[in-house]
Amino acid sequence: MRWAPPLLLPALAFLAVLGDAPPAQSTAPGAPVEALVAAQCHLCHRAASLPKAGLTESCEGCHAWIRETSASPAARAQALTLFPLWPRYEENVQSYLQVPDLDAAMARLKPDWARRYLANPHDLRPNLPETMPRLGLSAEELDTLASAFGRASVPARPSPEPARVAEGGALFVGRGCTACHTFGGQHTAAALPAAPDLAFARERLSPDMAVAWILDPKSVAPTATMPTMGLSEAEALAVRDYLWLTEPGGAAPPDPLPLPPPLDRPVSWAEVQSEVFGKICAHCHMNPALNEGRAGPGNDGGFGWAATGIELETREGVMAAAELIPAALLRRRDEARRDVLHPGERPLHVVRPDLPGMPLGLPPIDDEDTALVLAWIAQGMPE
Repeated sequence: MRWAPPLLLPALAFLAVLGDAPPAQSTAPGAPVEALVAAQCHLCHRAASLPKAGLTESCEGCHAWIRETSASPAARAQALTLFPLWPRYEENVQSYLQVPDLDAAMARLKPDWARRYLANPHDLRPNLPETMPRLGLSAEELDTLASAFGRASVPARPSPEPARVAEGGALFVGRGCTACHTFGGQHTAAALPAAPDLAFARERLSPDMAVAWILDPKSVAPTATMPTMGLSEAEALAVRDYLWLTEPGGAAPPDPLPLPPPLDRPVSWAEVQSEVFGKICAHCHMNPALNEGRAGPGNDGGFGWAATGIELETREGVMAAAELIPAALLRRRDEARRDVLHPGERPLHVVRPDLPGMPLGLPPIDDEDTALVLAWIAQGMPE
């Protein structure tokens, strides 16, 4: 499977023992920052320019906290005494550990592209399981968010020239760019999860920004994780022109699979809760009575979407929403042709229904677990 639970709700007592980082102060106040916080971008992305989300709200922060706790023998021993399922948390926490830095994105990406992408996202990083979720935002909100991008100014450079493409292609391979980045159907072997497919570079960056970024990423954004490759100005222009003028290609993703038939064996609530609902669904569709009043963004509203009132943490809550679950799983399978790609695939435009598929921002639940859910529902949702 390519997904993992997006959030763990740690006990307040444990936070008191281990400590919780205080909220950071925004260094870029104003409407764009307020819009980014309202859209909850800071729950998945790191950004020094945004307030730091609390540990019990932040997907990225909570998962990083679990990993950091597990790396400390003393802290892990404390966790094991407080959380009987701590080893399961360690096993399941895979997502939101390699997230793009939002400050670096806002420095270099074109505002017009950012607006289109936020309105209809697609998978940019085919080796990263989690993808940008579809947000329920108005045109005005999208305009405000887009105004936060394109912050960095860079020198003007010569326009792309076909004469530099061959040299740029040789440099792209010879300097090791293919160790991190895919490039459409041209280069598909890279496996660094956080590195984007450079087939989208010409859409996301201006030609001048691309050269500046290739030369010295940290000169554009101090939080950039891409290393400086030591290229000359002429070499950086050649690599840029290879990316700008070469057709990257890429195969269309396969058609979505229909939902599998239910398993042909008895399925209990304990099994389906352990394998599916408690592992992923409950983190957005929480029961407030079990979580100090928190209901989660799926239940109480979030990421621009209105509250659904759907609670998937208890058997009673799942039973109340059971007729909606198969359709939500099927919608996510259809959206995967745009949202969840493998190296060498290109995103397809899909007709977006009013409500997104589930799980939001993560790959579809695989056939085995889907068949488990469908069997439990078909069997009358037994205890």
